[in-house]
Amino acid sequence: MNEKNFSRDAEREGILTRNPLFASGAILAPAVAACTDFYSSAVIAAVFTVVTYVTVALCSFVPRKIVYTVRIILYTLAASLVYVPVHLFFTKGEVLGEMYAAVGIYAPLLVTNSMITLRTETKFYRLSRPYMLKLAGFYVVGYDIALLMFGGLRGILSSGTVLGIKILPFSIPALSTVYGGFILLAVTSALFRWILGLIFGSPQKAA
Repeated sequence: MNEKNFSRDAEREGILTRNPLFASGAILAPAVAACTDFYSSAVIAAVFTVVTYVTVALCSFVPRKIVYTVRIILYTLAASLVYVPVHLFFTKGEVLGEMYAAVGIYAPLLVTNSMITLRTETKFYRLSRPYMLKLAGFYVVGYDIALLMFGGLRGILSSGTVLGIKILPFSIPALSTVYGGFILLAVTSALFRWILGLIFGSPQKAA
């Protein structure tokens, strides 16, 4: 497979057919509990991007001969160390600090997200490092895009406004709650899979 096909396959898998949020249902807690609008989603996406990608890249150098349990501990430790400068960045400014505080514990919880603790072992580290880094990058981008779309839509539907401007004649405040987030995510995920089915054929073929 040439480099062009490599890139195309990585892009389609990470962003579309195996999208971590809409297609795979991974890392749900921050989405349904904290991403109630575009801004909170942007904070979660930023933390997720830096912590996940840098940790995956660093931990790809951990020897495979180390016991699995120890490797997972090392991954989590590395993610915790990567998270420290991210935390400092968001807490040094007033505006960023308020946005960061709004997502609560769900930002630091990303240290143990499944892209680091599970997908690294089952997917990424079974590939050559160059392709792994590219594929991991598209998975991260795919999650970020899905999260921003989900949070933006949730904010609009729950308040009926965008940037304080009323654009809908109705609002559904219940969507800002956790159970409302689960319901909306289920609907958007089903719609996403339906669209993939139209584009790529059967779900089995799309996966």
